[in-house]
Amino acid sequence: TNAFGSNLAFYLQWKAGVAVGQWDDQSVNGNNATQAIAGNQAVLSGGGLDFEEGEGDHYDFDSQVAISTQEGFVIWLVCNIESTSGNMSILGLNATTHFLEFQAGTHSIRIRLAAWTSTITPGDGSRADFAAGSKFLFTLQREAGGTGNINLWKNGVLLPQDSQTASTGDAEFISLGVRNKDRYFDGIVYDVAMVEAGSATD
Repeated sequence: TNAFGSNLAFYLQWKAGVAVGQWDDQSVNGNNATQAIAGNQAVLSGGGLDFEEGEGDHYDFDSQVAISTQEGFVIWLVCNIESTSGNMSILGLNATTHFLEFQAGTHSIRIRLAAWTSTITPGDGSRADFAAGSKFLFTLQREAGGTGNINLWKNGVLLPQDSQTASTGDAEFISLGVRNKDRYFDGIVYDVAMVEAGSATD
C-alpha cells in the first residue's frame, strides 16, 4: 500500500481497518493502535475516529516508534479539531518526555524531542492555522542532519516561520491522542502516518 517500505513506521488510514477497539496499521510493520477499555475508546465518525478530550479517548501502538538523533522524519495527520481550549497531544509516550501536540489556542504546534520542547508558530503568531471546525491535512517534517529544521504544511502549503524552529533530538512515541494520562486530543482523526527518512548520509 506504500512506496516507503519499512520506513513507514505506521499508517492509520481513512476507512481502512478502523474500529473502536483497534485501528489496523496499513504499513508493512503491523503496528496497530489498540484500546481495550470501552470508556477510553473513540467513536467511529466519517471513516475515522472521533476523540473526546473529556472522556480520555486514546490508543496505544503495538510497538514503540523510535527516532534517532538527527534522523529525518515526516508525520501526516488529517483531522478536524473540535476544541482549542487546551494543549492536545497527537502522539505521546505515556510520559512527559516526548510528544507532539497542538498548543492551546489556534496558532502553534509543540514537539518535545530529547530534553527540549520546541514551539512552532507560523508567521507572526496571529494566523490561526489550527482553528477548530474544519477538516485539514497537517504535515510536520524534521530535516535530517545537523540543522534539524522543523517545517509545517497545512493542506499542502508550507507555513512560513518568522523564526525557523529546529531540533536534532531523539524521541519515542507509542500513544495516539494522549501525552501522559493528560492533554487528550479532541476531534476527529481521519488519517495519521509517520515516515522515518533516515540520516543526511543515507
